[in-house]
Amino acid sequence: MFSLIGDVKVWFFPTKKEVKKEFKKIFDSFKKRDLRIDNQDKNINELKEQIVSKDMIKLMIENEILKVREVSVRTSRTTPRTAIRKKADKLLNKAEICSEIASMLQKGLNTNEVHHQIVEVKMLCKKTCFFKYLKIVREQIARTPRTKIADQ
Repeated sequence: MFSLIGDVKVWFFPTKKEVKKEFKKIFDSFKKRDLRIDNQDKNINELKEQIVSKDMIKLMIENEILKVREVSVRTSRTTPRTAIRKKADKLLNKAEICSEIASMLQKGLNTNEVHHQIVEVKMLCKKTCFFKYLKIVREQIARTPRTKIADQ
């Protein structure tokens, strides 16, 4: 240590008290530095948590998008249960249309009149399906015997 007396530098040895003061200053400066480092570490950890939470938000959004896409895929494609239900509905519709065609033919209407009633007026099926059903009805009529059993 040195002190200035006038323009002359004087060197001297510090006393115990001065050394303790210097050590205390150094120690306090280290404490302040440690506190700043701890605060910075806390801030860094908070920022890391926010970054992780942003990543989690991004993942959640992506998962929701995938769920929406899966739902749209499921609705566009048929699941086994709905496929069975659709097939059953189609068979019921087919049976109803065929019975309607058969009843009209038994009434004596010609094919054009039946076609007009089923396809254009009632709109039960389209043209190609009508002719397919008409073929089935005619095959069934051909298979049924037309003979009457006489009462005895």
